Amino acid sequence: MELFLANTDDINTVIKIYSAVKGRGFCVWNDDYPTAAIAAEDQAAGCLYVLKNDGEIIGCASVEPIAEDDDLPFWRINDGSHREISRIAVLPAHQGKGYAKKMVSLLTDALKSKGIRSIHLLAAKENPPACKTYSALGFDLIGECFRYGHDYYVFEKLL
Repeated sequence: MELFLANTDDINTVIKIYSAVKGRGFCVWNDDYPTAAIAAEDQAAGCLYVLKNDGEIIGCASVEPIAEDDDLPFWRINDGSHREISRIAVLPAHQGKGYAKKMVSLLTDALKSKGIRSIHLLAAKENPPACKTYSALGFDLIGECFRYGHDYYVFEKLL
């Protein structure tokens, strides 16, 4: 299992992953989010990653240097030496096998090696498996917020 920066050829697969998880249990995404345009923007900005298993893309995530959620008051480090991991998704056929955990772990290692000091992320309260995964990876629950029409837990990991 390997993590790669997505290239333009990967965007259609990422969009298929987004579509496959929308409307499934625990996922609060809808037709308006995330979109193909967001995937293309993330890829062009060099912040879209794909998780491959035996050459097949089974998951994706974005790592944003500047995020809409930077304005939350909870962050312990919010000085530019942080990143937000967002739009984490794994194909339904591969869910429940620890792949999201592996992907976030690989992203954490990569960010730490680049000198990033903190990772931010939000997890929908409606998604207990994600919350459990982030806690198991050493993310601290530091607050709660209401955004995008849903209640979220605010997680941060100091590196």
